[in-house]
Amino acid sequence: MKNKILDLRAYFIAGPQDFPKLSIDDSVNKISVIIKSGVTVYQFRDKGTIYKNKNQRLEVAKRLQEVAQKAAVSFIVNDDVELARELSADGIHVGQDDDSVSKIRERIGQEMWVGLSVSNDMELERAQKSGADYLGIGPIYPTNSKSDAAEPIGINHLRKMLEHNQLPTVGIGGITQSLLTELSETKLGGVAVISLLTEAENPEKVVKIIKQKIMQKD
Repeated sequence: MKNKILDLRAYFIAGPQDFPKLSIDDSVNKISVIIKSGVTVYQFRDKGTIYKNKNQRLEVAKRLQEVAQKAAVSFIVNDDVELARELSADGIHVGQDDDSVSKIRERIGQEMWVGLSVSNDMELERAQKSGADYLGIGPIYPTNSKSDAAEPIGINHLRKMLEHNQLPTVGIGGITQSLLTELSETKLGGVAVISLLTEAENPEKVVKIIKQKIMQKD
């Protein structure tokens, strides 16, 4: 919620689809472990997952929200305004193809954060006056986590884009541990990762490295 600070440094995105070999229950347990590993934000993103029914999806989201709350981790819902409202989530994250931020704000009020994805200069420019609380910019590098991802921005273009940005911004797309140093030298406020943590043997260690590299910026 907006009455607390949104710390974007270690922004974790995942849903059951990111553990395709596991049952939904087992995937929830895995995600819970990562949420408790020191991340600062968790985004519930469950694209393509088949649930038995709508109630099962709601229960999964509630379980993960409860874990996030106990760990003092901000809980963001991807795309689904109704789910975000039902859960009284800390925020919602939307893409360019979703409703405008102003329309979403009409539905959720002022208490919830709204994040917006941008992938090029024009989207970044429009986003400055969109009413979004923070931006997700990417993909920065090639990624396999999103089948519909845009062309990678690249680190040099990212730096140029961030010169024209006034909003808190998290970078996403193809981020590996070896790339954290060069990302730390940009104006990003944090990094958003999926596979870097879902595939980590020791998520807590990886999160600690992310936080050491990425200092929160205003």
